[in-house]
Amino acid sequence: MKKGKLNYIKLVVLPIFSAIGITCATNMDAQHITNMGMEGYPALAVILEKSRRSMSSDRLLLLLLALLTGMLILSAEKKAFEKRDRILAAIFAVGFSGTQLLCKSYEECNSWSMLLGGKFAFLRAMVIILGTAVLIYYLILLSFYYLDRISPKATGEKGAFSRKYYITASLLVLLCWIPYFILFFPGTSSTDTASQIAQFFGQPTWTRNMSSVRGDDIYLSNHFPFFTTVLIGSFVKLGVMMGKAAYGVALYVFLQMMFMAFVLTGVWFYLRWAGLSQRCLKAGLVFTAIFPLYPMDAVCVLKDVSFSVFCLIMSVLLFEIVRSRGEALKKKSFCAALLLDTFLVILFRSQGVYIMILVALVVLVVYRRYWLQAAASLLLPILVFQLVWVKILLPMWNVAPSGRQEAIGILFQQTARYVSEYPEDVTEEEKEVIDKVIAYDLLAEKYNPTLTDPVKFTFRQDCTTEELLEYLKVWLSMLKRHPGTYVEAVLNNCYGFFYLGHSSGLVYKSYVNKDRWKEGSALHVELPLQTDPVEKTVSVLPFFLQKIPVIGLLFSIGAYSWLVIYFAFNTIRKKKYSYLIPGMVTILSTGIFLICPANGNFRYVMPLIFAAPFLLGMCIFESASGAKRR
Repeated sequence: MKKGKLNYIKLVVLPIFSAIGITCATNMDAQHITNMGMEGYPALAVILEKSRRSMSSDRLLLLLLALLTGMLILSAEKKAFEKRDRILAAIFAVGFSGTQLLCKSYEECNSWSMLLGGKFAFLRAMVIILGTAVLIYYLILLSFYYLDRISPKATGEKGAFSRKYYITASLLVLLCWIPYFILFFPGTSSTDTASQIAQFFGQPTWTRNMSSVRGDDIYLSNHFPFFTTVLIGSFVKLGVMMGKAAYGVALYVFLQMMFMAFVLTGVWFYLRWAGLSQRCLKAGLVFTAIFPLYPMDAVCVLKDVSFSVFCLIMSVLLFEIVRSRGEALKKKSFCAALLLDTFLVILFRSQGVYIMILVALVVLVVYRRYWLQAAASLLLPILVFQLVWVKILLPMWNVAPSGRQEAIGILFQQTARYVSEYPEDVTEEEKEVIDKVIAYDLLAEKYNPTLTDPVKFTFRQDCTTEELLEYLKVWLSMLKRHPGTYVEAVLNNCYGFFYLGHSSGLVYKSYVNKDRWKEGSALHVELPLQTDPVEKTVSVLPFFLQKIPVIGLLFSIGAYSWLVIYFAFNTIRKKKYSYLIPGMVTILSTGIFLICPANGNFRYVMPLIFAAPFLLGMCIFESASGAKRR
């Protein structure tokens, strides 16, 4: 193809096609996907008319988008890119665009009908996906180009670490967060936290029914990690001993704020010490100080907050192993820090143990030269947790284990969707088998496409292992008959984690007192400034911020999932595969979204939000050699 013709296609045809695709309507009502009102029209006329109905009538918007895309293409084509960069950018762009349309389909229709709702719907979907992919492709290419030019220190040497500068910066970050502490004094929390506090003080909660181990004398449960129940409850008890539960909550929150401020600030100082430029350090510190999600999470009494911080620390420790090519494992102090943080990751969240098992196995294989140190630092805590904490200590303390339904809730969700869509296709024998595990007659009624809890909570705790195995056989048989239903059940239950358009409250707005904790109760916490106007303002603000162009990406939970994916693509692009090891915690956390019990719940994204600046820092290190090469 001649160069002139190629330039014409890239600079004129592609921008126009992209603008049409981005603005194309996805309506699924009859007039957009059927021939309603077009009886007797030839096939071409029908397609043209339905296409017209789908296209935006805002000519100015189309013009501006076409011009923007054209300028991006012109800018990108003036630069040199390797074939590998272009292929990965194209894969990312099509994958991102297709996922966004798929997520939108589930957001509006609870199905993939916007893609597979008929021939025209599919044709329109291809235009939308490919049109959007054009813009994303060139944005990703340009991000690769400029990322390669944000190099670490020009000398390539480590930056000097100043303890005084670090402490001062951490205290300044904490100072910037203090207004949140005052406004939301003594702190915010969730209903889960309230249940944990009630458990600690011997009050019955709904978690008593979530385990096969039940009894009138059993109040404690590992449904929420028991370590966090004891930790939070102890602070509340300390407050009660001082005269008000609020004092204990405030102390917990303030210590958590200090810890977070020093850790998040410390990450930037570590990156600077490892070679990041002074300019990046200053920008990172400013962002840490003013980004509102950090202090809002810091004032929240929630197990996920501390878990996310320990996950970030783990990522930094793993990065140091990679950066030093395993030499860090020769230091006893480093191994001690790795061992302690491994314990904390698995004690604060149930999925922590699964994440750390995979991390440990990878580190043992890649750095087998230091297998003894790696095993002592990573595998030993896991073994102690499973064999001592779970098998000995929790039963000794009369703590009920978490129910089996927590691990296979997504399977129950798939069965419930199947029963909702194909009730006549379930045999009497299958009904009986299913009913021995979960309440069959309630499945269609309880099924919520974006939340597994209603179906999961019908699990019969006393079912036997044999009955559960029989259910799995039925589950597999139904999968073979209607596999699409199972796939849709999973997608409908996780799309919010990957959809940039998904709205989320992002933060907890107030401290939760249980109804039984009336004024006068030792556990009642007064909220002096958490008034109704404040709560309503905080409720509206995140949704407002999510609508602001560019800035809104910082407040979109889907954006953080795609940042992790972008990090993985950039690592592959630079062929620095060892960098995937420090990224494993966030990559695995993103993978867990596929079986997450609550679609788009922002607390599950906290590990990604906290790790986002660190991931970008690793991208800069990965691309440092690219700047010299080009």
